[in-house]
Amino acid sequence: ASVTVELGLSVCLSVCLLLSISLLGCLFVTETIPSTQQATKNGDTAVIIAVKRHDPATLRELVRAESDLNLQNQEGLTPLMIAARRGMADITKILLEGEHIMDIQEKGTGWSALRFSAERGYSATTEALLKAGANAHLKDKNGDTAVIIAVKRCHPATLRELVRAGSDLNLQNQEGLTPLMIAARSWRTDITNILLEGENINLDIQEKGTGRSAFHFSAETGNSATTVALLKAGANPRLKDKNGDTAVIIAVKRHDPATLRELVRAGSDLNLQNQEGLTPLMIAARRGMADITKILLEGEYINLDIQEKRIGQSALHFSAVIGDAATIEELLLAGANRHIKDKNGVTATEITEQRAQYGLESETLAMGEMMSQSAMRQLKSESKDIEGDDTSSSCKIL
Repeated sequence: ASVTVELGLSVCLSVCLLLSISLLGCLFVTETIPSTQQATKNGDTAVIIAVKRHDPATLRELVRAESDLNLQNQEGLTPLMIAARRGMADITKILLEGEHIMDIQEKGTGWSALRFSAERGYSATTEALLKAGANAHLKDKNGDTAVIIAVKRCHPATLRELVRAGSDLNLQNQEGLTPLMIAARSWRTDITNILLEGENINLDIQEKGTGRSAFHFSAETGNSATTVALLKAGANPRLKDKNGDTAVIIAVKRHDPATLRELVRAGSDLNLQNQEGLTPLMIAARRGMADITKILLEGEYINLDIQEKRIGQSALHFSAVIGDAATIEELLLAGANRHIKDKNGVTATEITEQRAQYGLESETLAMGEMMSQSAMRQLKSESKDIEGDDTSSSCKIL
């Protein structure tokens, strides 16, 4: 009796549950159906207790007796949520035979049964819920759907079930992120590939805060395999974020030759300028990245002589400003125009002369020793055109 009072359940039901006797046995002995709506002090009903005990026989009888399967305990959990949270696919299927409200959400977090299943990566339970009509588009209090959670937790099997069920893959959470964006900024290309199998996926949605797409995030992460997957799927490499940066520019800024090479091979536009008016080539030249410059120069239709809008400097100007001999050499051999003047009327060669005048000979001379004779001759010729006298000192500087 004390046990019954403590539980808050009827004597028959308490004994049945505590002694592992099925409800069918209770019915045989008492010829009555005990109240199944009573709850313990924790708010657990007989159905919830049977679920927690993983007792399919008792649970099946409770379901047949038309017990209320939607009652929540003090944690706000329904029997279906508990079964989903524990990955009990068999128990879940029994519950789904009864009258239920599939998409009840726990009050604190806004999690549904499907959300619990996705969190833990229980693919069989997820499949059962989806087949029964669970709403895959429900969002929790962070705006995360079951798909987003499966991506965040890297559960490929669960994600595949959600994709096969036709879940909306374009829904954004409160951060403005889609499942594809989240996958792209991780190192799990397999997760990205599963998403790309889905129908009607929008590859080019841009996050509201930064304006970045999945493609931008992939470039930012430096996962060249994901970058290739997105390119093959048709992602737009010309998209700009709120700074005007394309994926190519991001790869250059990160000094990521592997990702950049894939972008160049795919025929990305290498001449697009960001809000600063800088092209990828200008950024590489300004930072003295000769290896990155060389990769960019492998691209088709690259314009070596675009001028930055503010002061009109070209990539060659930028490399001259920092005195990077290796980058200067790459640009000159590729055919960069040595005669272009910036808005102050200054050429790249004149910038090297100015560096010498301000006492930078030792630095530039050291760099000049790395240059090929052909590049040095070109700059020597340019110096003669400008100064009209002996340029031996200029050759030494560069």
